[in-house]
Amino acid sequence: MKKTELLRELQDLDSALDRARESLEEKAARCGDDSELVPFREALESARRQLHTLQVKGKELDHQLETETVKRKAEEKKLYGGSVKSPKELASLAREVELQKEQIGELETQALLNMDALEGASAAQQGAQRSLAEKEQAWKAEQATLEAECASLNAEVERLAAARNRVAGQIDPATLRNYDMIRRTRGGLAVVPIEQRACKGCRISLSSSEVQRARTSPEPISCQSCGRILYLP
Repeated sequence: MKKTELLRELQDLDSALDRARESLEEKAARCGDDSELVPFREALESARRQLHTLQVKGKELDHQLETETVKRKAEEKKLYGGSVKSPKELASLAREVELQKEQIGELETQALLNMDALEGASAAQQGAQRSLAEKEQAWKAEQATLEAECASLNAEVERLAAARNRVAGQIDPATLRNYDMIRRTRGGLAVVPIEQRACKGCRISLSSSEVQRARTSPEPISCQSCGRILYLP
């Protein structure tokens, strides 16, 4: 097999290796990355905090209602029990009872509003929990797929690397060094075809003699413009 044919095969293997390694690197970086779940976890935590705040507020309102109700009953007992005889004191007690009734009414209104808010907050928490569970399920399925793809790509990289080593072993060291140098400096593409009498790497037109040399020479022929190794398809 001509050197150019071996180099062309080596280029195909290296290009395939580059693609497989790039894909493996991209997928491996996504393995275990649960950053997409963070907004859903934060939304659930926010809903939980809101629900807890309303629950605490509800207990406080219940305690205030109980306290004020006990006070009102005690004042009403004084007012209607006959133990207070002074008209002035009775009038004062009556005003106090009315104020307590108003305050209790306000507390009951707040308690009702808080109960409505609690119902909404509970529904919001349940919704956030469902959204997180659904997203986690989808994420786990994606992770399983990624792990399978990574395993397949690892096997592909090993297969291609072994094939590359076999081909590279058939090329003399000097030619191989030149090929590797061109690949490093030309974006990974060292061997390119001639298309319409032009180098496909740099698109520079070639002379008839250059095309003929690429067709017949046992040694690799390089483009005079970009230095890439040329071959005729």
